[in-house]
Amino acid sequence: MSYTKQQIMLTFSYMSYFGFTLDGTDKKNAEIILTKFNEALRSWKPIKNQWEVVWGPAVFALPGTKFDDSLMYAVRNIEDPSKYVIAIRGTNPVSIPNWVIWDFQAKYLKDWPFGNPPQYLVPKISESTNFGLIMLQALRPESGMPGAKKTILEFLNSELGEEGKGDICITGHSLGGALSPTMALWLKDIQGKGLSENINISTVAFAGPSAGNEDFAEYSDQQLGDQCVRIANSLDIVPHAWNTKTLKKLYGLYFPLLPSLPLAMVFHKMIRDSKGKKYRQINADEPALEGKYKILIAPYIIQAIYQHVQGYPELMGMEDDIPLEDLLPLPKMIREILGPIVN
Repeated sequence: MSYTKQQIMLTFSYMSYFGFTLDGTDKKNAEIILTKFNEALRSWKPIKNQWEVVWGPAVFALPGTKFDDSLMYAVRNIEDPSKYVIAIRGTNPVSIPNWVIWDFQAKYLKDWPFGNPPQYLVPKISESTNFGLIMLQALRPESGMPGAKKTILEFLNSELGEEGKGDICITGHSLGGALSPTMALWLKDIQGKGLSENINISTVAFAGPSAGNEDFAEYSDQQLGDQCVRIANSLDIVPHAWNTKTLKKLYGLYFPLLPSLPLAMVFHKMIRDSKGKKYRQINADEPALEGKYKILIAPYIIQAIYQHVQGYPELMGMEDDIPLEDLLPLPKMIREILGPIVN
């Protein structure tokens, strides 16, 4: 069976969740995750024996925290070494700082500092997106890891040179679905200054919230064009953030299931924080995948988890190709509720 580029990118996006519950040092965690990566590269059908890890995984945990808050890695195609994929992990579900800092800091916007946007545009990104991109730009794999001690930009320049040709696709799911096109735009904006102009940059992003305001979305669309693909499940709550109008749809998204009072209060805060910011998705006119409501899955939050995690492999015909049970050791209660759906 042959796989599309989008299916391959979904595979790499989900692969990034290996080891999110590890609580060792960054170096130890990276070593364990690299072993898992290499096993997946040898056995997962969409990528089997076709790619090799050449940078990372690079991981980062905020000082004093228990779990990794950020992870990124890069692979190179074995048959065509000019092709690279950079994959960014989404939110670490067991890291509270990851939720608070990387996901929910949308009340304030920061100016986009790269490129030369038209004067009629004032592109801005959320504090969460800004912080996440800064972290990714600074990540360096630990000693002993592929690409050790180099940032991703230093690595790419060492591999491809100032005028080298290549093809780089950046991908990610959830938070990674917001950061991957943002990183692609950054790389696009620095071509000719900090990166070869001869590199083709593309991105395939899954399940991401909006990264910035409508001017940022328009600028990103102008710069990346059809090299940017955004994929969302219509029943996934995450892509509804942070546009105020789409956030309001969350209360009845799974009707007759209703969000619990604490979750409804979270939605209320998200709506309040988004007002006046004019958040908009990149490729906003791209139709979402038509989600499949799971009648037997309740309450609301469990349906939401299903749609955000299992929904994408299912809708893209890859439920047998990505072993979620190896990636996401869900809490026992959730696994018991979902039963055979995640097994």
